[in-house]
Amino acid sequence: MSSSTQKHRNFVSEPMAGKPVTAVPGIGPTLGRELNREGISKASGLLGQYLVRNQDPQSFNQWVKRSSGANGHQANACTQAMKEWTDNNL
Repeated sequence: MSSSTQKHRNFVSEPMAGKPVTAVPGIGPTLGRELNREGISKASGLLGQYLVRNQDPQSFNQWVKRSSGANGHQANACTQAMKEWTDNNL
């Protein structure tokens, strides 16, 4: 199921290079600060975590929750965006 937010549409249709982690759907300023503490400040860092987990949505979703304190809705939005971005670009 695809999100229909403008943030989601923009994210999955554009290059990721240089985008801050807060450009990723589901990641706002608070979660972005938590991810920064984990060493992830760019959207590409989240992509790396998704790829390291073999593009496994369940594993990545759980990692997002543990690493940032995201709730289920936020983690699902982030996971869906990474899945669609990789489907469109890799």
